[in-house]
Amino acid sequence: MPISLPRLSLRLDEIRAALFNHIDAAQDKLAAQGFLPSRLNLNQGVVRGLLEMYAWGQWQLYALLARLLAQAAPYHATGKWLDLHADGVGLARRAATKAAGRVRFYRAAQGQEGNVSIPAGRIVRTLPDGAGQVYRYSNPAPAVLPAGADFVDVPVEAESYGASSNASAGQICELVTPVAGIERVSNAAGWLTSEGANEETDAQLAQRYRLQWQGNNGCTKHAYMAWALAVAGVTSVSILDQHPRGQGTVDVVVRGADVLPTESLLAKVREAIAPHTPINDDWLVKAPQAVPLKLTGELEYIAADPAVVKAQAENRLRALFAETSPLQGITALQIGQDVTLDLLTHTVMAVAGVKRVRWASPAADAVIAADAVARLDALTLTVVQAGEA
Repeated sequence: MPISLPRLSLRLDEIRAALFNHIDAAQDKLAAQGFLPSRLNLNQGVVRGLLEMYAWGQWQLYALLARLLAQAAPYHATGKWLDLHADGVGLARRAATKAAGRVRFYRAAQGQEGNVSIPAGRIVRTLPDGAGQVYRYSNPAPAVLPAGADFVDVPVEAESYGASSNASAGQICELVTPVAGIERVSNAAGWLTSEGANEETDAQLAQRYRLQWQGNNGCTKHAYMAWALAVAGVTSVSILDQHPRGQGTVDVVVRGADVLPTESLLAKVREAIAPHTPINDDWLVKAPQAVPLKLTGELEYIAADPAVVKAQAENRLRALFAETSPLQGITALQIGQDVTLDLLTHTVMAVAGVKRVRWASPAADAVIAADAVARLDALTLTVVQAGEA
């Protein structure tokens, strides 16, 4: 952990007190020498106003000095200042990327029997999620549903950048621009070929900055982590370096923007690591094992709209299991992190109006292995009004 910055700033009352004490001492000296016929009134009038303006200006300078000190220290810097420090060690902030994958176009029951042409630029979308957001996708190239086939998987790309477009299976279900002969669309499990990722946060870039220095010690776990995290779309990495597959083995477990990484992302991580590792290292890049969880619970609410309470609670719980736009106070579950009932309850109790929560599933804390990650398979919440007791 970085140490705390020294305090360089002064409070306005401290500056004012020091200024007035100095003027009082100066007045005593001048009066003793006969240079000051009468003492200045420091409590009101023009002199008091000028002193207040001077004190405020000095306070602003101290505040600026404190801010500059924070930005000058890499572990405390933010924004463009952090980018500047990162550039000094050869790092650049990872940009946001768009999700890409394959959406299934189904032949209409009463449609054409031969080939069906699907022009480029057809738009498909999700239904509104719990936050009312809709995500749209389009196919950059034309496709054909061949005669005799009931469906065809068409490559599409999200319209917007970020991890929120990494839709779950079945979420993409509306065809916005009609296609003659096509009845409906859907995205199957594993539809993603390239995850959408959010722009790298200050915390993530600061972590890579530290790893860049720690990795200079040689081919250590810090070096492996730095190489893997340099790939856009990788949100976290767990390095298993205690001989997980036998003597001399190292496992690099990668978590992507859609939690379980695509094979394309894993290949990029392998390409990033390969040039650096010594020939005697037996290393392996892999996805974490998915541990499916079904959450079932009952929320008691007071003085609130039950529909709003349920929607907000569901959004917060889903945010635990996905690298989407961050919600306040929620950090997505990492590789090897246990899912405790206390964590689930804490996540839900942050919703205004929730009095109590009872979990039917899971019945106990879910223990997650070091090379695994929890995955939300189903979420069922019911809301009931709390009694008088």
